[in-house]
Amino acid sequence: MSNWTRKLFIERADLFLKLMNQRWTLTDGLVNGMSRLLETFRIKSGTLLDLCCGNGRVSIFMAKKGFKAVGVDMSRIFIEDAKRKAEQHGVVKAITFLEGDARKLKNVINPALQPFDVVVSAWTSIGLYSKEGDLSMFKQARQLSREGAILFVAETTHTEYLSIKFVPTSCTQVDDMVMLENRKYDPIKAWANTSWTFYSKRGNDLEYVDRVDLEHHVYSLSELSALLRKAGWETIASYGNLSTLQPMTPLTSMNIVAKAT
Repeated sequence: MSNWTRKLFIERADLFLKLMNQRWTLTDGLVNGMSRLLETFRIKSGTLLDLCCGNGRVSIFMAKKGFKAVGVDMSRIFIEDAKRKAEQHGVVKAITFLEGDARKLKNVINPALQPFDVVVSAWTSIGLYSKEGDLSMFKQARQLSREGAILFVAETTHTEYLSIKFVPTSCTQVDDMVMLENRKYDPIKAWANTSWTFYSKRGNDLEYVDRVDLEHHVYSLSELSALLRKAGWETIASYGNLSTLQPMTPLTSMNIVAKAT
């Protein structure tokens, strides 16, 4: 585990949890789009594997649509929050949340929970370690899935977008937390470095809380599709927005639909 992932997802998971909670407002549209696509493959229910599930938004929304879900994340704080939210949404019996490394799925997931009909990796949960780590994760997910299973790699940034619409600085406020982002992007190496500085807002003042320096690889559509093919998944479509099924362009996010081969 890299130093920054440990700090952001484990040591300061309380900070990232606030950012994840913002994504819940987008999840209904995301899973509705996924469900429409799954129906074209005659998958209306079944088993779902949620990779790097965070606090469970995809698993919970898909469970409400009739799926049995398994969510895996390395952060105990995220998993505990996911279990609380599953209880609140009335789907606790339909979901199993597991604390563990998604790159070591076979050591984390009980065979009784397999095989899977659908696999999801959402919100740029790739490129955080190495291409080999991503390949291992998707290969193990394929080995734990049925023939013809569907994989969604959703809400992911990509090289074309950053090359055209790179924003070096931004500021985000969530409740009393303010996050200042300073970004650098190397288009030759397809490598992003970002500094997240967190503050607590007290009246008109900002009080420093912590800083996390992130770094990760950014995939292009062709590069990620090639990696998925090595892992046993064939890309069959790409979208810029799964809520609307808008086609992918250089100015949209990257959402890949792939099928187990």
